[in-house]
Amino acid sequence: MLHLLRIEWAKFSGSLIIRLLALFFMLFFPMLMYLGMEMPKIPAFLPGRSVFYQFPGVWDYLGYAGNWMVFFFLGVMVIYIVTLEVTHKTMRQTIINGMTRRSFFISKLLVVLILSLIATLYYTISACIFGIINSPSVSVTEVFDNDFAIPRFFLMSISYLSFALVVGFLLKRSGVAVFVYISYIMFIEPMLRRIHGWILGGNLSQYYPMNVTEDLVPNPFFKYAEFLEQMDGPKFSLNSPTEAVIGTVIFVVLWTIGIYSIFAKRDL
Repeated sequence: MLHLLRIEWAKFSGSLIIRLLALFFMLFFPMLMYLGMEMPKIPAFLPGRSVFYQFPGVWDYLGYAGNWMVFFFLGVMVIYIVTLEVTHKTMRQTIINGMTRRSFFISKLLVVLILSLIATLYYTISACIFGIINSPSVSVTEVFDNDFAIPRFFLMSISYLSFALVVGFLLKRSGVAVFVYISYIMFIEPMLRRIHGWILGGNLSQYYPMNVTEDLVPNPFFKYAEFLEQMDGPKFSLNSPTEAVIGTVIFVVLWTIGIYSIFAKRDL
């Protein structure tokens, strides 16, 4: 496994695009916390802004901010890593030189795993720093009273990056793959869910793959604003994090197996 990671590092560590995406992720992630402090006055029925910068609320707010950062910067990075191999024909050459398709695919899965671990570690460190700075008192119990936010963030990262991997392998061209990846998550799936809700009703539209992924670390306002759960119409998120965890694991396993089956048989 380590030799596969060394190969990936040798191929992409010098890429300017990879470095810029990593840099933007590292910079914008904590910056979103400060942008939140500039929000206009919050209505009385919602909690004050300070709740999102103290333990345990900081885990929810920063997790939701990280949701967007992982989806965009790290997702695009994974697509670029896959499609660049096709553009420069290194995928074909690597396999001709003796690497099996299975090993090549595993090397990309390892990239997804390592990026998810790094993102989760950065999230954990950032949340601890912001929480310690802004909380009036800090104890070990308060710090880790986060409803398993750290493993949920890790699973969320794996889900987004695995989906990016699938899109990259399917479409092969970086521009098209990035466009489809962003369009599906931001526009196509929400539109399909809305149509689903109009035609069939009920709450099954909540179980689309990217919505399930997002609900691992949902918008913190939905958690604190209890009145939203009493409004008519479909709910904003799944009933519990457990549902999101189970749904995400199922989707990640299915599309990973599916894309490997396609990659193992298709022409390079």
